[in-house]
Amino acid sequence: MAKSRLNLQAYQQSILERLQHVTADTGSDSSRLGIHAGGQRYLVALRDISEVLPVPEIQPVPLVQPWFLGMSNIRGNLYAVTDLARFLGVSHQPSVITAESRLLLVHDDFDINAGFLIDSLAGLRSLEDFKPLNMVADVPFHVAARYEDDQHHQWEVLDIALILEKKEFLQVAA
Repeated sequence: MAKSRLNLQAYQQSILERLQHVTADTGSDSSRLGIHAGGQRYLVALRDISEVLPVPEIQPVPLVQPWFLGMSNIRGNLYAVTDLARFLGVSHQPSVITAESRLLLVHDDFDINAGFLIDSLAGLRSLEDFKPLNMVADVPFHVAARYEDDQHHQWEVLDIALILEKKEFLQVAA
């Protein structure tokens, strides 16, 4: 059991090192982090997140929206934790935290200490490996673009800035 935990830590460290390497690369505008949340596939711009980490302890807060999970202390800083799938309306049930679950920390440039709970990572992806799809009229507010991979799975590019600016996101009180 200890060995598998060490492997998970090594995997996480490997992802973080690759994220830092890709972020430092000026030609990485097409690189995205693939994630799963609520049974959906999403792509997130690397510039929008500062860190991906295993889910830390989350302290619940009373009288808040069902998608707001609570607060986490990460290296001495408090982060507001949101269940991404539930906030986006993809799922009406709370996300189940498993060994594969991760917390995406929003980049410091947004001036908000926020984290999004996701089901799992799908790894680094390049937009060049996807086929662009046409946007439909009823596209959700948070979707910047849609793509299809080689297995015909649909991926949506999340616009983290739009999520953070949404009035509902800033009003967690129930």
